[in-house]
Amino acid sequence: MAEMNDVALRIRSLYPGFSKAGKRLADYIIAKGDDVPFVSVRELSGLAGVSVASISRFVREAGFGDFKAFKKQLGRPSRSPVNSIYQPVHPDDSENEIIEKVFSGNVRSIEETLKILNRAEVMRAAGMIAKTSRLIFFGMGTSGNIALDAAMRFAQIDVQAEAYLDSYQIMTQSLRMKKGEIAFGISHSGRSIMTVRALELARQNGATTMGISNFIRSPLHKASDIFFCTVFPESRILMAALSSVAAQMCIIDALYLVAASRTKKWLSRSEKLNRKSEEQLRLPLNARSRKKE
Repeated sequence: MAEMNDVALRIRSLYPGFSKAGKRLADYIIAKGDDVPFVSVRELSGLAGVSVASISRFVREAGFGDFKAFKKQLGRPSRSPVNSIYQPVHPDDSENEIIEKVFSGNVRSIEETLKILNRAEVMRAAGMIAKTSRLIFFGMGTSGNIALDAAMRFAQIDVQAEAYLDSYQIMTQSLRMKKGEIAFGISHSGRSIMTVRALELARQNGATTMGISNFIRSPLHKASDIFFCTVFPESRILMAALSSVAAQMCIIDALYLVAASRTKKWLSRSEKLNRKSEEQLRLPLNARSRKKE
């Protein structure tokens, strides 16, 4: 395709998680996408060298209900300039180019994640979180920082939320989990051995498991009762440290606010906090200090 549209971009972002047949089909669509809207599913099967069943599975994984909907969207032009999206950052890029690439990449990541996001699952997960006796976030490295941030958010609505980043603590806490509690794993690759194992152990003990990863076909997905996938394709060639953090935080914020909307107690508590904040802002700085003492 001379210029990739939104569907082709999504396919490229999901490419690492496809099966061999899925990747073969993806390669054909990316190369010959302009022709796909005009062929039948059986014709595409012959052209791409994959089965009709593989095409149906591929279409669902790409976020479409059926092949007809997939073709219709594939035939539409891109809604945003492609040459500034998902571009690797090079050492000789100007500072302005780096800024443009970072922002456009993150914006696109959020947009594409929203397209494939199962909103019914968000609502189901948020409902379970609002009622859980304990919500534990697990993550290593950068994902650990996201886990900490997530735990602080949910603690504001009186959910017993905690986060663990250290491998020993992750193992210890996962073994202590039980029915009625939720283990939430965060891993960009979905292959963090410690995070995946923590969810497996928590599930064995009766806890509900949830996960966020950038790859649909990942060990974290298999270990999660409810799973959310972000979209952010990364080039391994001269790529800066760009990740799916922005999209991950959007999913967590959505879960947090939907859960909060179901907690009337949070609404009254939020109003009290807002009133206290306004009172503090009205006081002179020296008066605020004396009041704290």
